[in-house]
Amino acid sequence: MSLPPMILDLKVASSTRRPVHLWLPLFLLWPLALALGIVALAVAVVVDAVLLLAGRRYHHYSILLVRSFEAVNETRGMVVRVSNEKSAVDMTVQ
Repeated sequence: MSLPPMILDLKVASSTRRPVHLWLPLFLLWPLALALGIVALAVAVVVDAVLLLAGRRYHHYSILLVRSFEAVNETRGMVVRVSNEKSAVDMTVQ
């Protein structure tokens, strides 16, 4: 089990302006995401059950929702660096 990302560290440097360093606390958003995720999962389970009873063959919305949360959790430790001659962006998800 992996832990969700807690902090986003963003640094933007430009040759014409002062560098900007932002520290964004993602852990403050996780309670809201959890509440919305539980509601969305309940709706997806109901939709999957209705589609199963209606005879539809593909009804995997709840699996899609769970896997998308797993994908978000796997972003912890991601580092993105983009630079050119005028600016540089450095993003770290911790």
